[in-house]
Amino acid sequence: MVAPAPRLAALLRRVEAAGVRATERHWALMPAEAARLLRPQVARVGDGLSTLLRTSDALRVNRVIGLGHAGDAKATMIDDLIARYRTAGLKRFSVQLGPGPQMEQIAGWLKARGFARRGGTLLLLRDLRRPIPRVSSALRVSRATRVDHEAILRIHREAFALPASRSAWSLAALRTRESETFVARDGRTPVAVGTLRVDGRLAWLGGGATRTSWRRSGAHAAIIAARLRRAVSVRCRWAWAETGIPTPGRPDGSRRNLVRLGFEPVCVKPVFVWSEG
Repeated sequence: MVAPAPRLAALLRRVEAAGVRATERHWALMPAEAARLLRPQVARVGDGLSTLLRTSDALRVNRVIGLGHAGDAKATMIDDLIARYRTAGLKRFSVQLGPGPQMEQIAGWLKARGFARRGGTLLLLRDLRRPIPRVSSALRVSRATRVDHEAILRIHREAFALPASRSAWSLAALRTRESETFVARDGRTPVAVGTLRVDGRLAWLGGGATRTSWRRSGAHAAIIAARLRRAVSVRCRWAWAETGIPTPGRPDGSRRNLVRLGFEPVCVKPVFVWSEG
């Protein structure tokens, strides 16, 4: 068990709040030229955050996160969100619910307004007082420098199908000192990456991606371990990560590596999608 129930609830509120802050900051890093092209809108909605790109129908960018994690959501906010995305000319958007006192209540509000459940993500936590297992890999892992940025972008584009129009934004995020990226190399060739972001005593592990030819090489696990060691060195107490829900017939290496390195699944964060008509 990660923590007793009352402590776990408080910890999860901190995790969700950190996620909202990190996402808001990430959008603020978008360069002016990219913003003119992509036409972003970002707004706090109660204790949550709404983001959208008027030029995209992707649910990863047109979504709401964190709503209700501190108990501040109201049913009328759902109506306001629908109006917000409609006004922006978007035909669909998603709401990702996190752990909190209003999760079930908000799910009911969404269903009553025609939102459909569409999967979700698995939230995992790790107590950083626990020893970090050794990882066997022939690859060398180190923190990225500026000369690695283009290679990191290529790996992210390959793994996440990121459009070229967002490259300047991704590059701006890499250049900030608010997060660190780790790179696994086969000789001198970058083959896998992962991001660490610290918020107080919380450490977020995300952005993990491995080039297809180097999967099953231990790259992902090695980068997880490197980020955990770094989080411990800067006195973080907890680490958290999100990955896909285990689904028969689909790869599950990310979750398995996280669990092998001491993360514990805590909850599923369900995603609901609204579609016009």
